[in-house]
Amino acid sequence: MMTSTGRNNGVNFSAYVDININEEEEEEENGHRNRNRKTTRRESLLKSVGIILLTAQSTTTTRTNESSIARASSVAASEPEEEKMIAMSFRPMNVSINDEFKQIEQWPEQPNFLRKRLELALAVALLRSSYDAVDELNVIAMDRFQIQAWKTRQQTFEAYKQLIFPLAMEQGDLNNPLYFDHISYAQYSTLNQILNEGNGRPAIEFEEKLGFDGETKMIKRDERFSTRKQIIPEYAFLCGRNVYNFFKNGFELTDDKPFEGVPDFFVVDSSSSNSSTSTKIKEAVDALMTVFLNYGFCKSFSTSFLEDDNDKKKLIFKVSGPAMLWSIGALENEGARVVNDYVGYCVSYFLYSSGIKSTYTYVRNDEAMVYTFNLNNI
Repeated sequence: MMTSTGRNNGVNFSAYVDININEEEEEEENGHRNRNRKTTRRESLLKSVGIILLTAQSTTTTRTNESSIARASSVAASEPEEEKMIAMSFRPMNVSINDEFKQIEQWPEQPNFLRKRLELALAVALLRSSYDAVDELNVIAMDRFQIQAWKTRQQTFEAYKQLIFPLAMEQGDLNNPLYFDHISYAQYSTLNQILNEGNGRPAIEFEEKLGFDGETKMIKRDERFSTRKQIIPEYAFLCGRNVYNFFKNGFELTDDKPFEGVPDFFVVDSSSSNSSTSTKIKEAVDALMTVFLNYGFCKSFSTSFLEDDNDKKKLIFKVSGPAMLWSIGALENEGARVVNDYVGYCVSYFLYSSGIKSTYTYVRNDEAMVYTFNLNNI
């Protein structure tokens, strides 16, 4: 069965954000008029309200998620303990994905201190990374996802404005962490609503609209990701991969250049000492967190190593004033099983790609998030 495409093939729906970065539609052989419209990110950001389809090309091809499918195949062929470890690696272990009932609580208060303003490129990269992971996994028809996310944002916007008063924000100001916090919340709240459908078994086959001409196509998700519990670890992996790739390579559809200072993967050498490997890990994570810091995601960070009673290494780092500090708490209070943990996903992906087996948890307070990564093979 043919499927709609992700970023690189066929119909290309980009990030759920109020922004039109660059839109081009090429002339079809049947004589449709060629249009080429380019607007600056800032102009479109200020004028757009609601969901914009970044690009809608008329051709369709079969989507293949090579890295995802390759990983899934290797997991299927691995030992049960290895399979369990891989499934646990990319999501925060303190956020349960089990099917038990979760108590719903009120939203938390907004942080009572000023956070740094986000660089627009970073804000877009984080939102697009999440959106593209949903698209690549075929979690839901992307036209429906965009509409539902927009409705979630609109339905909660006035309550959120009252919550942050006397602070204020402008619609579409992604540089403002207050606005980013809310739009990120809406995106992930919507994702959780979808994952909860069918008692944790969202529809595996559905119809998706392609562009603006009314054409539709049937989509079928890989059956290895048929349940919420199977989708979430793979989603976390893809989101972390997307964030890292945006940092390392820049944006495919705009003139944005790669972010400065992004560390390369390293290979764990069995002949290297544990102290040498630990130094490499700390230096790489420091460099990765410096990217987050320099582009306005947080106010500061610190990293350290601990060794437990069983000689197991733990990487611990504190991120002060992250741009999703309120929304990740709001999602937790709603009983979310997947949260907007951009830092955790990105660091997990980096460690995995460098040959480090890890699991992690985080603890959140009113000012910061503290991450603990258990490093299992050094």
